[in-house]
Amino acid sequence: MKNLPLRPLLLLGLELVSVLGLSACAAEKPFVTTDYRFHQRGIVVACFNEENATVADAVKVAEEVCRQYDRTAQVQLIQPYQCSWSAPTQVTMSCVARPGENPGPILQHGAPMRHDTPLPAW
Repeated sequence: MKNLPLRPLLLLGLELVSVLGLSACAAEKPFVTTDYRFHQRGIVVACFNEENATVADAVKVAEEVCRQYDRTAQVQLIQPYQCSWSAPTQVTMSCVARPGENPGPILQHGAPMRHDTPLPAW
């Protein structure tokens, strides 16, 4: 058997690993980056990758949070390159009343733990 040079095989292996690794990271689904303290103020921030998801997909994730407060998500701001490398687009949404409905105020249940840093006043 003929001896093949090691360097080209090594480079080919590294390229294969990097391509497979990048494709795995690029498949990240939309996710919420805010916690309950923001949600109690009616704010939800989600991140997604525009190559495999849409703003509507990010809104669906936020809808799950807003549904807890009997509201629906409304897009306020879309900012590219504000989140992680694998999901760079950030969408800021407000939890608002559904058309024709008038829910009560969002109650501050689930108060922060003592060690949580309080949010600034609005």
